[in-house]
Amino acid sequence: MPPDPLDLWLTLAALAVGLGLMALMAWLERRPRRDLNPRLVPTTPVLFVGTAIALLALVHLLNLWGIHTGRQ
Repeated sequence: MPPDPLDLWLTLAALAVGLGLMALMAWLERRPRRDLNPRLVPTTPVLFVGTAIALLALVHLLNLWGIHTGRQ
């Protein structure tokens, strides 16, 4: 049985936001620094938040399609 379209689109949007946040923060961390001033936004905690969002969205997407990922 296919999932509800609204749930599917919201989960795909959360997955895209998480992956985009991960990619942006990884890119910012790997850029060469021009000076020794600290960044206004700490990139490592935000990178972990993006990873958590993407991982939870991926598990939710699998659950929407009927793949049981939790306890049985």
